Amino acid sequence: MSAVHADMELMLFETNAPSAKAVMASGVRRFIVDWEHVGKVERQNGFDTEVAPQGTAELAEVARLPGATAWCRINRDRPEMPDEVDTALAAGAQGLFLPMVTAPHEVERFLRAVNGRCPVGILVETVKALACVDSLAELPLDRVYFGLNDFSISRGGGSIFRAVLDGSVERAREAFGGTTFGFGGVTAIDGGTPVPCARLVEEMARLDCQFSFMRRSFRRDVQRVGAARLVDDVQAFWQQCHQRSAAEVARDRRALEQLLREVCGGDGR
Repeated sequence: MSAVHADMELMLFETNAPSAKAVMASGVRRFIVDWEHVGKVERQNGFDTEVAPQGTAELAEVARLPGATAWCRINRDRPEMPDEVDTALAAGAQGLFLPMVTAPHEVERFLRAVNGRCPVGILVETVKALACVDSLAELPLDRVYFGLNDFSISRGGGSIFRAVLDGSVERAREAFGGTTFGFGGVTAIDGGTPVPCARLVEEMARLDCQFSFMRRSFRRDVQRVGAARLVDDVQAFWQQCHQRSAAEVARDRRALEQLLREVCGGDGR
């Protein structure tokens, strides 16, 4: 009998403690309170993204929930970043993400500001970050997330899934081989558009990812199927993905490539 694989870590972007508490019975325990706002409205103007920065009070409330782990996505590297790190930690953050990384020195400054006080992660979501992933991978990071939306924006637009099709995500994953890694987003296994969630989860398993984010699609699908069933189905499918043979993994990747070529159209070059 095949061994049971570790569950995928599901990290939910949440805006308030009552909403976070409501989903904890489903097994979701890790939450991200999003502080990122600097330059975000201008950068993402005209793109299908969500800009809803939270504050210190929201972070503190989520962090106080028994059994919850509250991460905070702060703003990108800037002179105020060290103070923002201190503020987030004082509010109870148990992990910090630095977004929009473009060079190792930014991450080094972030690490100095944190000074070992909590786990740290970065978002690889710019062309410049992908170009220096080998150097970034030398830094002591706890987790790395590849952001499809901003990566697409950073290279001029087009389908966010082009980075999955053309190997950009896999390139980053290879560089961060020993680091907890994630990309994309998770929702109901029978949901997701234009790329079904099931196909993305298959690819996450192929790339040996350990976590992913949940956001708008999750909140929509929870209204349809309920949080407990959604999470149970995701974890059951995750286990199935890790029972595949090498031939089945290759088959599923070929099927995903065909789907992504259709989704990306002229962007799939």
